[in-house]
Amino acid sequence: MALERMRILDMAHAWSLGTHGQYQTKLNAIRAFEQRFGVSVLSISPLHTPPNGPEVTLSWTQEQYGLRQGKLGTDRVTYGTIRALRSAASQFFAWDSMVAHPGSTIASDNRILTIPCRPTDDYSGTLLAAGMSARIGNETSPSQPLLARHVHWMDEFLHHQYQQAVSLRDQRELAQAGFAITTFWLGWLRSSELFNRTFSDVKVVEPVDHASADLPPGVGMITISLGMGTKGRRDLCEDVVIAYTSYSGFHLGRWFHRLRRAFQIGNDWRNNQTPIFLHPSGTTWTSQYFRETFLWPSLREQQRLGDRYLQAFRGDLPGNTIAAKFWSLHCFRRGARSHVSRKRTGMYKKATKDQVYEHARWNRRRQAEAIDVIYRQWTFRDRIELTLYSM
Repeated sequence: MALERMRILDMAHAWSLGTHGQYQTKLNAIRAFEQRFGVSVLSISPLHTPPNGPEVTLSWTQEQYGLRQGKLGTDRVTYGTIRALRSAASQFFAWDSMVAHPGSTIASDNRILTIPCRPTDDYSGTLLAAGMSARIGNETSPSQPLLARHVHWMDEFLHHQYQQAVSLRDQRELAQAGFAITTFWLGWLRSSELFNRTFSDVKVVEPVDHASADLPPGVGMITISLGMGTKGRRDLCEDVVIAYTSYSGFHLGRWFHRLRRAFQIGNDWRNNQTPIFLHPSGTTWTSQYFRETFLWPSLREQQRLGDRYLQAFRGDLPGNTIAAKFWSLHCFRRGARSHVSRKRTGMYKKATKDQVYEHARWNRRRQAEAIDVIYRQWTFRDRIELTLYSM
């Protein structure tokens, strides 16, 4: 009886004395309404037996455990120590429910519910995934970031190869590679987001038409529409704005027009649904194809020529190769993100945090943004500054 009395008192202590006092006044108002109009509001549920479920006996166990002495021998144990009993019992009841009700036990917001659910939502699957993650680990080794000089070398190498190419087919593939390398570095896109684009997704403001977008004199831009279904709002079309030519020498506009001519597409590309990265066989490029055909061979050649950064990846140890270190095209974005954050001199500028955020904003979850950021809409002049002056 003493344990039950303490259980009731502790439950009552969930509210402050002031709350109890204030609520009594309101409860009296409700009861007065009941008496005046003959209606029932605060009806008490009938009890045929006293509460006697496992939640009650577990509470008694906690109350009794709270009488133990602490480590110092004088003070009582802390609430955190008592709370561990409830956590242990929670684990037991969760496991018991999973075994007793297979296919209908689900974990939701740290609560275990017994309702019909999909097999993939069953609590056993949730525990399996968590256990495998703890045993195997879920951390991947990120790809090594590229440096600006590596990308410049690739860009120049493809430029010379394009100039020497004779067949339209060779020019087309080299222009595709040049456009991809430059866009990965300047646009921070994933492989699927770039390789799935069509010519109609690209809008061009030529440097001579700078005034149409309120750009500085002689500055143009390329806008790549990502379409719907990005990580932002599904009902909006996201886009990435890139300078036509960066001060460091990347010339995305030149690569695009080379690409357009190689596909024998005129000035009406804005309505052309042809995929930009289309193989002659009719399939589109993949990340693996790009890495194996262009990225890794170019890095190995730079390594052969003595690039000090790449010398460490000579394969003397397992996994210490170019292919293993630059296993993902995320190496472009990681390198570019680091590159724009460095202090600069002369015409080059260090990108601000807002510029970095805005440049990759298409990759953000808008519902998590602050209200002032949600309604922020930069002009094209502001949006191209990162790729124009910092890259």
